Amino acid sequence: MFLKRHDHATTDLSIDVRESQYWKPAALRSWEHLLNVSALAFEPICGLLAVGTSDGNIVLLGRPGVEVTVTLPDPLPVKSLQISAFTSKLVCLDVKNQLHIWDLSHFGRPKYLVSAKYDQANSLTISPSHAHAFICLQSGEIRTYDLACLRKSPFTMPNMWALYAEKMAASGLSEASNPTSRIAFETVVHPRDLNLLFIVYGGGIVLSDLTARNTLRVFELVLPPGAPGGFGYGAPDILTQRRPEVTCMAIHPSGHLFAVGHADGSIAFWAVEDEDQPVSVRTLDDIDVHTVNAVELESRLSEARGPDAREPIFKLAWCSFPNSSDSRGGDTALVVLGGLGSTEASGVTVYWLPAFNPPEPPVTASTSMHPSIRAAMRDSSMPSKSYFYYVDGTVQDFLLVPRNDPHFSGANDPITILLTREGAGGSRVVDAFQFPPPVFRDSEEETGDQSNLDKDNTNDTLADLASTLQAMKVDDDPQQLQLPGYLSNASKGMIGGDLYRLDRDAYQKVTEDDGIKSEKMLPLKAGFAWCDQKESGMTKYQPTRLLVTRHANLSVQMWDVSPQLLLSVRPTPIQYHFPHPLLKLEIDVTYILSDPVVLKNMSGGGSSVQSVELTPETLDCAIVLTTGEVVIEGLLSNAETRPSHVDLVDKELTSLRHLPALSGSKYSPLLLLAPLKGSVLATAMADLGLLAVAYEDGSLYAIDVIKSRVILRLDTKEKRHSSILSFHTDKDPINQLLWTLSPTSTDLTFRVRLIAAHESGSCQVFTFIQGQEWVCNDEPHKLDIPSHPIALFVLDKKNGARCHANRRRLNDSHPIPSNSEPRTFFVAAGSKGARVHSDIDGHRVGKVDWNSKMGKILSVQVVERLGSFALVAFTEHQEACAYSLPDLEFMHNLSLPVVSSLPLSVDDTGDFIAWGKHPGSGIVQRASYGTLFDFHRVNTLPAVDLMSIKPVIPAQPQLVSIGPASLLGSWFKFGASTTGEQIDALLGGPDRPKISSPKTPASVPQTNEERAKASQMNAEAAAAQSSLYSRLTSALEERGQMLGDLEDRFNVLEQGSRSMVDQAKRLAAEQTTKSWFKFS
Repeated sequence: MFLKRHDHATTDLSIDVRESQYWKPAALRSWEHLLNVSALAFEPICGLLAVGTSDGNIVLLGRPGVEVTVTLPDPLPVKSLQISAFTSKLVCLDVKNQLHIWDLSHFGRPKYLVSAKYDQANSLTISPSHAHAFICLQSGEIRTYDLACLRKSPFTMPNMWALYAEKMAASGLSEASNPTSRIAFETVVHPRDLNLLFIVYGGGIVLSDLTARNTLRVFELVLPPGAPGGFGYGAPDILTQRRPEVTCMAIHPSGHLFAVGHADGSIAFWAVEDEDQPVSVRTLDDIDVHTVNAVELESRLSEARGPDAREPIFKLAWCSFPNSSDSRGGDTALVVLGGLGSTEASGVTVYWLPAFNPPEPPVTASTSMHPSIRAAMRDSSMPSKSYFYYVDGTVQDFLLVPRNDPHFSGANDPITILLTREGAGGSRVVDAFQFPPPVFRDSEEETGDQSNLDKDNTNDTLADLASTLQAMKVDDDPQQLQLPGYLSNASKGMIGGDLYRLDRDAYQKVTEDDGIKSEKMLPLKAGFAWCDQKESGMTKYQPTRLLVTRHANLSVQMWDVSPQLLLSVRPTPIQYHFPHPLLKLEIDVTYILSDPVVLKNMSGGGSSVQSVELTPETLDCAIVLTTGEVVIEGLLSNAETRPSHVDLVDKELTSLRHLPALSGSKYSPLLLLAPLKGSVLATAMADLGLLAVAYEDGSLYAIDVIKSRVILRLDTKEKRHSSILSFHTDKDPINQLLWTLSPTSTDLTFRVRLIAAHESGSCQVFTFIQGQEWVCNDEPHKLDIPSHPIALFVLDKKNGARCHANRRRLNDSHPIPSNSEPRTFFVAAGSKGARVHSDIDGHRVGKVDWNSKMGKILSVQVVERLGSFALVAFTEHQEACAYSLPDLEFMHNLSLPVVSSLPLSVDDTGDFIAWGKHPGSGIVQRASYGTLFDFHRVNTLPAVDLMSIKPVIPAQPQLVSIGPASLLGSWFKFGASTTGEQIDALLGGPDRPKISSPKTPASVPQTNEERAKASQMNAEAAAAQSSLYSRLTSALEERGQMLGDLEDRFNVLEQGSRSMVDQAKRLAAEQTTKSWFKFS
């Protein structure tokens, strides 16, 4: 194809971009914002986070650059996700009940190994101490899978609740079950004895001995007639005996008591050694809801009210902390999801519970639990403090992030809590918060401070007041932590952004002192990543760039997207995320809008961020809200002090300088523009502290941000004033604005000018002169440009550089001889075509009308490569049409490798960001970074080693005693806890292939006593293992004998239960219930 010959009499700015080989569009990076999270898993030793989604993807996140996505063979939602540090495997259960396994130790990306099909499965449980997974089936059976041998293990467990029900029926007690009694929901491994497995059935909890393959305890909550339970006194069946459905459980770190959640919103606390009665039963509001209060019952029955609308308890976690030297542990925290009333805000409740330290009971011949121990258990289940994590949207799940220990079901010393919640448009996103709440950790310090104050009663009033004010400064709310961009952009709801090229000085401003405190970040430290050294050769010469994004939560976030972040040469791994969040440049508009001074000047209604304007040198930021207000923020000077609020002369302006900068932020509020003129159509900001804003009613405001003054007011209702120029205009709204420092054809002096382009194609040029204040000195120049303007540019005629209005160019400007040639080109692009004029309003140099086949023009940009420039129009067909400058000859039609739901954000070097929206919420779900010039760019994903360091698993916690061995010796074999190897041998069967065991973790030096105890434990474990297979075979071949053993066991249960037979009889005694309480 031959290009039209350009006019050599005119400067050609496009010499080196006229040939097609100089253009090479490509996508360099893509990021998925996870808006459909369905499962989470965290491995604390390596610091690896796994995020499963509803479209069958699993994203693995670790150190900077360690971002890997694996996909299920079929795009099915991920139901459950686990990371086995013991075997370095990623384990996933999908909604079609298929188990999928990946090898995390494979270099580059995890290797898909195998899948296994099960009947309907409800949960997946693994242990950090052995290689087997427990799969809990809907039928009530428990299956096992060997993660080391990659096969289904022969060990299975029948429906233990069905066996229990059969024995009850055989004993003459009719089964009063609920519809889910025989459904198994989950399995929980005892935190200190791998041989003990709790199975959560809808009817209750079954505690099983894996080696003996029998039932040790059955825990079933039975509410007597008249007990309120979770539904309260308004429940229609309150005068009957009830068995609330079980939903979940969590075990105390000591292993001696546990909490059970129920469908009626109640939580029952049980002692592991006592299955007869719970220690206590409570809801989030009341305690002892399992007991009958005759007076309260009689008064409540007279009220005509329905049952309490309370959520089920969906999930529980019982956390331990290194806050005590006692082997039984110190204070604990119980995390509760659910149990809230229908009118209460959504979130997660956390209870701070006292330590479990029972006194030594007297030695007796009785094998039952001593009342003093039971009382201590009750005390340790009564909260001393509570905190509620509130979030927008219904919380669907939570995950605790331990500091470095995978034991205790991932609840040992947690430092972060991840909340999965509903987002906009049916999305599911993740928030991260500090854990535990500071109000729990500060309790001892507050007590100490108070005791010190009490020592000196002579403190004067001012000193007391100062102490009080200091205490009030303590923020009891946990910090919201920074998640990787995959999750944070989904949680905050990214709605768009703009790409900027920064010079060296500006880049220094945004990156200096950019250290992020580790406690504000999720502790992801897994793996290492390296880029291809061949691609990184010329990357260091690329310009530095900044991405400014706006979010639905009224925040503005800035990201470093400079290619230099990807530079790494082995053995040095990538050091920065890409994009890299600049947390000290984050702006929270919600904080500003909550100020009383600001509220009275707002137009009302819900606001969101419509657009953001950033000056590339001073980095001043104008945030445009959908309600028409504009918030201006600037970088905070170290020596700057915030004055008290002052009223400004111009009623449209409100000073924000009295508002302090948020903690850790470099930005501080400066000014609010709120003229109440409707929505904003266009904004422009100059590095001279000048802002221009155009509104939908045709009005225009120019603001001197430094002096907080309106310097130009173009209004549809006002007439010209003497001090500051105001003009009258018909309603032809302005939709493009540009600040420039340029001459015009009639004024050859370089001056600051504001170009305002109207929807009709009419264009006005306002000139400003700086004295003590900026002044608009004359009537505007007028010219015609293409209608429906899309973009405006003023370029230097000699070198094509942008004629920005900044301090450097203002200081360098000088008068031009009257007979000189034009110095600038004014480029105006609209929906139908583009025009180029000399010196803004001079003669026309170039013209082009868009081809109708191009479709709609979404955005236009002047891009540069190697000192040559071109005008590029981006179309709705994902194409880019390049035109020469200044004559606007068509050069190339480029097919873009990305699809964008929003207009591309393109910088002046040809790099761009494309956006893909979530169909339901309108939130950006996918962002793609690309370029028009893919030469010597890093465009391949880094090589990743997820398991570069083999995780060293801490030793399995051992059993701890709470009293004389006679109390617990019936089933707690102290000193002989089953090892992980023994569990693998038991579950894997006699034909299990030999697997090389992982390296034994380095242990701390032991005393002679500890060594002797360990030797004794090893000997007993070896003896137990020698008879393992014979016992298992005998149990399998003689099922009748097993049932007989169960019968003997349940007979003991019947003898130990004081009220079971009476309860069965009372089941039919509803008619006479009131007489039991002697109601009047």
